[in-house]
Formats: sequence, C-alpha cells, structure tokens
Amino acid sequence: MSSEPPTAPGPRSGVASAALLSTVGIGVQGAAKLILTVVIGRVFGTEALGQSSALLSLAVFAALLWPSAAGNTASRSLAIAMRNGRSDTAVNRRLGGSMLLASVVLAALTVPVAIAWGNAPGTVLGGVSVVVGYGLYVYARGAQLGHDRPRRVAVWDALTSTLTLALLVLACVTRAEPVVLLPLGIGYTVFAVACWPRGTAGTAGQQPTRGVLRFAAWNVLAGLTTNGLLQLAMITAQVSASPRDAGVYAAAFSLATPASMVGQAVAQVVVPAFAHRAEESTLRSPGAWRFVAGFSAATAALFGLVALLADWFLPLFYPGEGVAAVADLRFLVLGVWVFTVSLVPAALLLAAGRSRQVALASVTGFVVGVVLMAVLAPTTGVAAGSTGFLVGSAVNLVAVVVLGLRRPTTPGRDPGASALDGLVAHPEHAREGGPADRDDDHRE
Repeated sequence: MSSEPPTAPGPRSGVASAALLSTVGIGVQGAAKLILTVVIGRVFGTEALGQSSALLSLAVFAALLWPSAAGNTASRSLAIAMRNGRSDTAVNRRLGGSMLLASVVLAALTVPVAIAWGNAPGTVLGGVSVVVGYGLYVYARGAQLGHDRPRRVAVWDALTSTLTLALLVLACVTRAEPVVLLPLGIGYTVFAVACWPRGTAGTAGQQPTRGVLRFAAWNVLAGLTTNGLLQLAMITAQVSASPRDAGVYAAAFSLATPASMVGQAVAQVVVPAFAHRAEESTLRSPGAWRFVAGFSAATAALFGLVALLADWFLPLFYPGEGVAAVADLRFLVLGVWVFTVSLVPAALLLAAGRSRQVALASVTGFVVGVVLMAVLAPTTGVAAGSTGFLVGSAVNLVAVVVLGLRRPTTPGRDPGASALDGLVAHPEHAREGGPADRDDDHRE
C-alpha cells in the first residue's frame, strides 16, 4: 500500500476532546447494535434473540484472540512513530498481515461453534461475518486513533452504523431471519476498508518492528482476562439455561453491554495519548489519578441512572422480556461499572509498555470469574455469569490499580517492555538512530 505524506510532530488532540469523539462514535455503533438486537427480539422472537446475542458475544470474544490486541498495539506504536517523525509503514505491514491471517483462522473456528449451538446455515454465515468484520473494525479503529484522527473515526462510525440499520430494515422487510446478523458484519467491514491504515512516511527512518508482535501477544492475554469475562457471561447463559431464560438474559445483556463501550472508547484514546508521556502513564501522576477518579465518578452516576430507570425503559425495548430482565440488568450494570473503571488504569499501563504486567495481574481475576461461573451455573442459572463477571472484574480492578500506584521500572527492563519502550523514554534517540533502535527483547 502507498504511504501517506510525512506527519510532522506536533500537538495532538486533547485527551478529553478525543475521548468525547471516540465515545460518540462507539456510542453510535453501540446504538446500531442495540437496535439490531431489539428488532431481532421483536420481529423474530426470544429464541432468535438469545442465539443472535450469543453469536455477537462470540464475535467480541474472538476479537480478543488477536484483533483487539493488534488495534491497541497499532494505536500505541503509530502514536510514537508520529511523535518522532518516523515512518510507520513497516509496522502497519506487519500488524496488517497478522490481522488478515487472524481473520481467516477466526472465521474457520466460528463455523463449528455456531453449528454446535444449533444455528441454521444463514445464521452461521451472519455470525462469521460479524466475527471477521468486528475484528477488522477494532484494528482499523485503533490504528486511526494512533494517527490522532478521532474525528475521522467518529464520522465513519456514524456512516457505517447508518448503513447497518438500512440493511437491517431490508432484512426485516424480506423476512430474512437467517441472515439478520449480516448487516452488522457488512457495516463493520466497510468501516475497516475505509479506515485501514496505509502507513505514513517520515523523515527520521522507519519505526522499529521488533517487539511489536510480542507486545500484542501479551495484550491478547490481558484482553482475554478482562474483556472476555463479560462475553463469557452471555455464553454461560446460552449453554446453561433454557432458551427462554437465555433470551430474557440477552435482553438485559444487550442494554448493559453498550454501557461498557464507554470505557473501551476512552481506553482506546488513553493508550495513544499517553504513549509518548511515560512519566504520566502511572497513577502516581496527579493528572492521571484525577483523570481516573473523575471518570469513575462520572460513570458511577451514569450507570446508577441506568440501573434506577431499568424497570421503566426495559419493557419499552423488550415488551415480552423486559419486566423479567430488570433484575438481571441491574446486576450486570454493577459488574459493567467495575469493569469499565478498570479499563482506564489498564490503558495507562499499556501506554507505558507494561502489557505483560497487565496480563499477568489480571489472570487471577479471570480464573476466579470463570470458576464461579462454572460452579454456580447448575444452581443459579443465568446469575452465574453475572456473579463471575462482577467478582472477576473487581479482582482485575484492584490488580491494575496496585500496579498503577507502583513506581514503574526502567523503560526497556519492564517485563512487558519491547523495542517500542525506548521510544517513549528517549525520543531523541529515535531521531538519531540511538539506543531506541536496538533490540531490547532479550531483557524480557
């Protein structure tokens, strides 16, 4: 692919304005996804809603196996390259190639899982399209935020969400129930094609690629042990409860998950924004601590309002399942708030190159959550997923806060560090071909 013109180092978008644009964009996508699930429940029934929600959760979970990590890595490395006037073409080529390979593998793995859940061929096709499309979407989105283009991201989020809803109307008019997930998959894919990073030229040589895939690999584990718990909650309900109960839980889940996107939208901005400010990528920094505390308070008020009004708005969205789903939604919202708050200090750690520490610290929370789901599922049904998600997310939150309050290790010596970390601490070396260009992987 051709490279874009060099981008001169300069002031980036403010964190608050970029976070707002990212949140608006991902909120529009979340609204489109919510409307899709509401329409499925109303037009095609509760069982179809449960099956579709499980496939949507599978798509998000599959993205954690590589695409989300690749997107986080792109947002960090491209931000550093832009700050130091380097070309990121080689990094884009390596991460983009890994994404295309991952898409093929994830598509192949989705088919037998969707068939085993009793889906028809058309529904399987729709599920595969969402798995592949969503993975490409999160990668392209992360890359664009790394290039400091939150406005472009928000615009394409709005355009592709509109396309998704238009195709959904067409599917409903033609009663195409088997492929009702296909509009969402197409919308995600169009976003990825429009926002796929082409790479930028630079005046100070190429951005180093050594350590990029290793950083992403550790980020896979971090993503699975945090974000994965929420998706496992829905999957647990689908495989352990009756179709009716799973459908009711899916109604609550479909309204709780958009709330979790607030934290993800902000975290996506935090990584590139702090990638070249290593001294501020810690909760020991007053600015970072105020940011996390303010975000926690704002989301507590927002999610508290959602829980308070649940018995009013849930029946509006799901007349058949709304009343029964109120208790499930309130329980889920508590877990989603804890999960959302944990994303920001984790993003600060990732910005500082501490991806291995984040991953290892969150393993305990993931294990605790999964064990609770497995143990409680036979007796508590759908509540098992919510309980495991809440407790596991709380453990993860404590772990990343403790890490964030600890004094960071020397860049390049951190267990999760890579060749990228030298660029954070010593950008002047990046311009002069100094130590930042040398391979630091042997220190891991």
